[in-house]
Amino acid sequence: MKISYDKWYPIVQPQANVQAEVFAKRVEKLDAEHAVQVQVDKQVKKFHQYEYEIYEYRMRQITLNIDITNLKREIDKLV
Repeated sequence: MKISYDKWYPIVQPQANVQAEVFAKRVEKLDAEHAVQVQVDKQVKKFHQYEYEIYEYRMRQITLNIDITNLKREIDKLV
């Protein structure tokens, strides 16, 4: 279809309420994304806390094993 320039084509301008609706939708979308990001951050923080607790537990086990081994050596020296 060819557009002829001898005809008048009206230009439709967005109305103020349409812009307000678009802005409100954008705000809702950003709020939802922020809420999801906050939940993800909380889960990641909790995961790192659990990871650190496991690390501490393993280090405590290793330290106890080393202490037990050292005590056994001392007992073997005395016997």
